[in-house]
Amino acid sequence: MLLDSERRVQFWNQWLVRYTGVSAVAAQGKRLEVLFSENLPSVLLDAVQDACEKRLSRLLSQQLHPKLFPVYNQLASGEASPIFHSVVLRPLQDEQQFTLVQLHDTTSAVKRERHLREKEHALRKAHQALSEEKQFIDTVLETISALVIVTDSYHRIVNTNRSTQLYTGLAANELQGQSLKMVLGLESLKHLPELRNDSKEIHPFTCRMITPYGEQVHIRWAARAVQQEQADSELPRYLIYTGQDITEQERADALLRLEREMLEMGTAGETSDSILNYACLTLEQQLDSCRVAVVQLDAMARLQVRNGPGLPESFSEQLMQMPTGMLMRQLHLRSHVGELMVFSAQHNTVAQGGVEEQWLALARRYKMAACWLMPVQMNHQVLQNMLAVFPRYQPSPQEHQKRIVQRIGQLMTLILDRQQQQEQIQYLALHDPLTGLANRSLLNEHVNSSIHRADRLQQSFALLFIDLDGFKAINDNYGHDAGDALLITIAHRLEERVRGVDCCARIGGDEFVILFDEVASQALAVELAQTLLALIAKPLPWSGEELQVSASIGVALYPRDGDSAGSLLIQADHAMYHAKASGKNQVSLVPEL
Repeated sequence: MLLDSERRVQFWNQWLVRYTGVSAVAAQGKRLEVLFSENLPSVLLDAVQDACEKRLSRLLSQQLHPKLFPVYNQLASGEASPIFHSVVLRPLQDEQQFTLVQLHDTTSAVKRERHLREKEHALRKAHQALSEEKQFIDTVLETISALVIVTDSYHRIVNTNRSTQLYTGLAANELQGQSLKMVLGLESLKHLPELRNDSKEIHPFTCRMITPYGEQVHIRWAARAVQQEQADSELPRYLIYTGQDITEQERADALLRLEREMLEMGTAGETSDSILNYACLTLEQQLDSCRVAVVQLDAMARLQVRNGPGLPESFSEQLMQMPTGMLMRQLHLRSHVGELMVFSAQHNTVAQGGVEEQWLALARRYKMAACWLMPVQMNHQVLQNMLAVFPRYQPSPQEHQKRIVQRIGQLMTLILDRQQQQEQIQYLALHDPLTGLANRSLLNEHVNSSIHRADRLQQSFALLFIDLDGFKAINDNYGHDAGDALLITIAHRLEERVRGVDCCARIGGDEFVILFDEVASQALAVELAQTLLALIAKPLPWSGEELQVSASIGVALYPRDGDSAGSLLIQADHAMYHAKASGKNQVSLVPEL
């Protein structure tokens, strides 16, 4: 741009038009501080004044003055990116005393400098991270529970960590130079990797080790090759073996798998017996040399094998012949759901001829060293079901065996309790809690079934809507206990009158509905309703007095009065109100339209 001695713009090129958004016409004759809406920095305005009035050249670098003119590059995304620039002010030696103002775009140089600084910072940070990581790895190797063994290309041990030394019972200097197979055992020979310099990843393998305490453990090994610096070398420089003790994991996985399968079987609708049978068989696989059963106390206080597919039938027969009185009292005193009891044949406290000896004698007869019992279901403090484990060699369970038996026993408790609750919930969902009659939901199911059957056989059936007359007075005069007793008595009378194919339901406070199947005519339906009036009108003795009510009954027939459960119930209800309006204690049919 060119500025005159009054600092007014006399020339404005296309670069400025593009990156400032100000046209040449708009810029002509205006001072810079007027031209831009943004406040220009004072250092720029002072430099312009010195150049135009005092004829002094000035250079304003981007490094010292990051933001001078508001110039932006409009990106394709719509965002504006600032243009980094330096400003040179040079007075011209001419008559008009113009000053040339040049903006030099330094954006690329700034970005390049920033990129170099970022790379330098990243290199310093990476170097520091590597140093910290090496120190961290050295610390981790000595503290982690995983076993770490470093060997040369011929499987000779070079270095080990503390976990490896604990599992082998050998010090680091004793392990160094030993062959890897001497540590892992002969079983590892078939798993050791081929020695190739290009094999970075080696398939994991599992082998068994014997700890210094004589315990057999399963170690899952993963190996990785560290390559030679010479590319033409055929063998790796080192092999790093990392081992994890998966003994507990395998046991836990098997236990979780069994629990999941038992729950899935329950969700799929399998019976509790099939679930318990499967659990017993699977437990026998997880508990070495053990037989597993669910033992039940039946109604005659006899012990029997409820679920025990792995036990012979003769065992269950002899178990049922055992006297159980003293044994069950002893178990009741010592047990509660979830507690594991151990009756060992080698236990010093077992008295000859005692109640525990009866169990143990039976167990020894079938070559079982002991009996582990855990109650899995008690009802009102009465023992019902027990999970029984009969080991062949091992008198007392190890900790992991206790955990398995207790976990599965607790799950069996949930399954058995859930079965009882489902049966109870299903009953409550379909029956009236006071009278035990069907409720509206179960009534609708029966009506829909009768509709399908009637359509198929070209038959009809009747729906009777019963509303008691004078029932409110019973509650008001004698109390709700009397009212409930009367409702229960009437419900029993009605239930005794219906057949197995019929349905008697209570759908409200004093409202009953009876479905009479295979009723061929209105006359037969009315006759049945009249017999119900007589049953309902029978008095009920109560505290020296007699409780008595009558009833109004509305009768609807299928398919004459409706083609669905809802429409039939509405029509029968209307007929009942007609009977009540006509004087009560009578029967009314649905009037013909």
